[in-house]
Amino acid sequence: MKISTKLSLAAVLLLVFALAVPAQNPPQKKVDYSKIIGLWALAVDAGDEYYYLTLELKLEAEKLGGGLSEQNGMFKDVPLSNTEFDGQTLKCEAKTPTPPDGAERLIKIEVKLVDNKLEGLITVPDLSVSAGVSGTKK
Repeated sequence: MKISTKLSLAAVLLLVFALAVPAQNPPQKKVDYSKIIGLWALAVDAGDEYYYLTLELKLEAEKLGGGLSEQNGMFKDVPLSNTEFDGQTLKCEAKTPTPPDGAERLIKIEVKLVDNKLEGLITVPDLSVSAGVSGTKK
């Protein structure tokens, strides 16, 4: 009986310690940022109008960042935030003046990199609008 009790106690302690050890996260796949780093010419298809932007992406202290500019000077080098790239999809945000009134609003960009071109959507959540966006590397 004593051996059975000791084995049961050992099994319970082993289980408790196993649960107390934090789970190991699987190793993250290293993303190749070289495909996305640089200047991108973006065309925003807003139905009856096109807007042209320049998206600059760069590594800053091992983190993806950069800026967004409008071709006609409405805004220039607006810092990007929440910038993510998983090797195929780029997501980023910026607070910029937006049509129709030029008020500063959050815009979100989500594009996929396919054959060295960007394709996706740009949205302005405050206005509940989205438009197609495409880009080519300069």
